[in-house]
Amino acid sequence: MSKSQSDVAQHKHITSPPSATDQPLPPPHTDRKSPAGALRVLALFRRIQAGTHTDQDPWIEFQLAQGEYDQIENTLRQDGVLWGFVDDKIRYDYDESTRRLVVRKPTGVHELFINELEDDIRSQLKAIRGGFDRKAQFAQKYEPDASFGHSGAQYPGVIIEVAYSQKKKRLSRLAENYLLDSDASVRVVVGLDVEYGKQQSRKATLSIWRPQLFETADGLELRAVEEATDEAFRDDQGNPVEHPGLRLFLSDFTCEELSQEEIGNDDTEIRISGIQLCHYLAAAEGKMRRALSKHSLAKGVTKRRRSETSFKEIKPGAEARYDEQEERAAKRTADYDID
Repeated sequence: MSKSQSDVAQHKHITSPPSATDQPLPPPHTDRKSPAGALRVLALFRRIQAGTHTDQDPWIEFQLAQGEYDQIENTLRQDGVLWGFVDDKIRYDYDESTRRLVVRKPTGVHELFINELEDDIRSQLKAIRGGFDRKAQFAQKYEPDASFGHSGAQYPGVIIEVAYSQKKKRLSRLAENYLLDSDASVRVVVGLDVEYGKQQSRKATLSIWRPQLFETADGLELRAVEEATDEAFRDDQGNPVEHPGLRLFLSDFTCEELSQEEIGNDDTEIRISGIQLCHYLAAAEGKMRRALSKHSLAKGVTKRRRSETSFKEIKPGAEARYDEQEERAAKRTADYDID
């Protein structure tokens, strides 16, 4: 995901209402001791804050117990420094129905790729804004700093997520949460999957979800429909394949009522070809492979960090002690673990 998130995602978490028909996914292999889940999540946040977290997995899952998410939020509110860091730097989503919390740390390639893609969408919106018709007036209310949404709408209409392909099922659930929890105010979720580490494959695929109403015996039912499923725009060798690319409409960028009110049927298309998607991804990978220059300190120069006396922080020495406390807490609660 990118900065193009729903209003809920801008606050770094999602909650979704419990459903009798929504069967929880099985807990992930790691972080299984749910009674210690809150402690483990907070420890991860502090390691990321301290720069000591070395795990490169961009998608870390925790299965929480009842009340643990509230415990995490209460602890963050009591620690001003950590709360500010988490709110600004860490992206996490919480699914209330399954009590699963996902911490997402996009890789450098993902961030660069999504930035290029967003820039292309912004440039096309800018071109539309340059006119004098209803489409131009509508596009002028788009807020690029807030995400892909209209200034008069609570939720942005377009959300873009980039993830490793092994997390595809999780990405599908995330898209469903965006679409359903916003009552279809989010109009489209785009998933871009890159197969790094899978037998050296460089395959990249595109998936698209949209909300759709279905007639059921109990009346109308809103569902998240995957209209494009893992469509490859790059093959295993990293070569572009024939693919139409990403196709959006100006009306996608806000809720249906607002787009009908302001532009009616006077819509227009925003398209990024499959070739262009490959170009953006290859450019991101190339930049990450290059050795980037940095300033070098003269020999003998030491660094002195500013002391923080107004807030409680975890110091490097305390970090190890905190990890030990976390492990002891996990062991104490092991008997309550439900697989």
